[in-house]
Amino acid sequence: MVTYNIKYFAYAIIGLALATFIVLFVATQDISNIDFKKVLSLISTTITINTIICGIFIKWLWKWRIFYPWLVPFPNLSGEWSGTILSNWKEKQLDPIETEVSINQTFFHIQVKIKTGESKSNSIGATFDIDKERGISQLIYSYMNTPKSGVRHRSEIHYGTTTLSFEGFNVVNLEGEYWTSRETTGEIHVKRK
Repeated sequence: MVTYNIKYFAYAIIGLALATFIVLFVATQDISNIDFKKVLSLISTTITINTIICGIFIKWLWKWRIFYPWLVPFPNLSGEWSGTILSNWKEKQLDPIETEVSINQTFFHIQVKIKTGESKSNSIGATFDIDKERGISQLIYSYMNTPKSGVRHRSEIHYGTTTLSFEGFNVVNLEGEYWTSRETTGEIHVKRK
């Protein structure tokens, strides 16, 4: 599980609020004659401005490298990926299966979609497991795979879980393994397009 540094979030929010309040105070107040009603209204203005800035951070700014890793502990994996899957389906090693992976990530959510020539998979739940002490950086997600109707006589709808390992914050390659409810396992190797 990713450990968020709550202390840094708190410092960033409080620091931003204080800086905003000070800028507004200096810009609107005459130091020799302070209007306390205006000072109180500056508090609500500060809260509004900080709420907007936090919303912008959650929507876009979290992707900026300046925030890695001190504030954002996980990389931005959003984008298109391509590669291969190797499976032990039907107790034999199949030829590599070409695959396309689409990852849609926000600050709070990640969605993984995989498409092969015969099926599509959509993640049901996903999380990061980043632990420097154990030397682990991986995306873990569970999914439902839906084969095309023409191949369901040999490949039924099934559920599975995948772990994809990566290094650092400028991720170009993801590789890992998966296992399914139909008792198959395999490997997946993808590269960012």
